[in-house]
Amino acid sequence: MIDDFVWIFQHLFDVIVEFVLRNTLFAIRFDRVKEDDPTSELNFRYLKNVKSVFDQIGLFLITLPVIILYPLLMILAVEGDVVRRPEREVNVEDQWFFINGVMVNENWLNENCKYLEKRFNTGVTGILNRSYGLFWDLIEAIFERSFNIETIPVHLTTRVLLPVLRDNNVKTVRLVAHSQGTIVASLVLQKLFVELSYTRDQECLRKLEVYTFSNACRDFINPGGLVKRIEHYVNIRDPIAKLGILNTKAGNRIEGNLFVNERRNGGRGHLFNSFYSLNSEDYTSPAGASSSLLNLPGRVTSLPIKV
Repeated sequence: MIDDFVWIFQHLFDVIVEFVLRNTLFAIRFDRVKEDDPTSELNFRYLKNVKSVFDQIGLFLITLPVIILYPLLMILAVEGDVVRRPEREVNVEDQWFFINGVMVNENWLNENCKYLEKRFNTGVTGILNRSYGLFWDLIEAIFERSFNIETIPVHLTTRVLLPVLRDNNVKTVRLVAHSQGTIVASLVLQKLFVELSYTRDQECLRKLEVYTFSNACRDFINPGGLVKRIEHYVNIRDPIAKLGILNTKAGNRIEGNLFVNERRNGGRGHLFNSFYSLNSEDYTSPAGASSSLLNLPGRVTSLPIKV
């Protein structure tokens, strides 16, 4: 945890310019979109995005009360679990799930899922990793990662995935995670392994495929080697990825192939819809591996912005 705070203070340019400004002022756009199409998180012609921004500003302004009341907010979150229903037809044999990152509310979770649904032409179930504002989201992520704290989204995701993994009609379960959601996904893998061991159903994990974007983890393991496939996608200049999966000095234990974008937008940006491409040609793998996720058939979209 101390290493994390030291890294932040030693990389203030990355934090202030590449993370804060790049994903706020520099990402604002005014594009016309159809109601059923995904949009950039900071497209201000979509009024729900404007409301989402003001929600985040409000949370930032009440950071201190949020910190004080955090235990109570977690208790209330149990009653307010949000699972976003797919908007496209779901293939029973091939089910998709998504966990969002920092500073995301229900509207942006919906847009993230729509982005995946358009690209892969399938329904995606969204699991809300609730935001408590920029400052506390980052602190929460550091605590989750440093101490393996199982927050409400960890329990919610586990509860959602277990019956699907045990369903004999389901052949493949694809879990996609972004930013802080990757830490949640890592803890979920460990929890699923333990939960399924009680009933000797660990073989169910062989249905599971995990795909991360801007992985904030330093440890992302495949318990027992049972998970079918793990892949990680990062923008080379994304500070969250640099703090996490790309921080080679931290003694990372990362299982799965790593795919790096250095070309599109200069490898900048953190927001999922705005900056993360879902096109395989934008990524290269140091190991020379081929992307399993981004080579899946579907409708290729060019939503990420050019800056």
